[in-house]
Amino acid sequence: MAMLTFGLTMVRHGETQYNKDKLLQGQGIDSPLSEIGKQQAEAAGNYLREVKFTNVFSSNMRRARQTADIIVKNNVHCSGVEIVSDPQLKERSFGIAEGGPVQNMKDMAKAAGQSCPDFTPPQGETPEQILRTFLSTFLSLSGISLWVMQ
Repeated sequence: MAMLTFGLTMVRHGETQYNKDKLLQGQGIDSPLSEIGKQQAEAAGNYLREVKFTNVFSSNMRRARQTADIIVKNNVHCSGVEIVSDPQLKERSFGIAEGGPVQNMKDMAKAAGQSCPDFTPPQGETPEQILRTFLSTFLSLSGISLWVMQ
């Protein structure tokens, strides 16, 4: 059986005003990059300038797409490489906590006796849902077929 090998580069979007103001964005807030966020994306693009990407995938959220656009623009090998936007790559849904202060979610988690990363606000995605979506999307985008035999 042949071994499949490949490189994977993951980049988080640059800063938004919501990040700066310590507000949760999640999937319901489609905020653009701030000026600092654009500078961060430029810096990432310069750092990744010589990396040969064969595929570029991005969430369809504006902040992620702007970051990907800037990185690809700065890359010497990405001429003609199309950025594929996939809604399955969106950030975690924080449910009713979206748009509110990060501290509110920390307080909700504490009141529920949970750590913040493990806490799921009402109408939000659980860590298990996030992992399942990520793995399914990753396998689909990479063209890997996964068979589970019982």
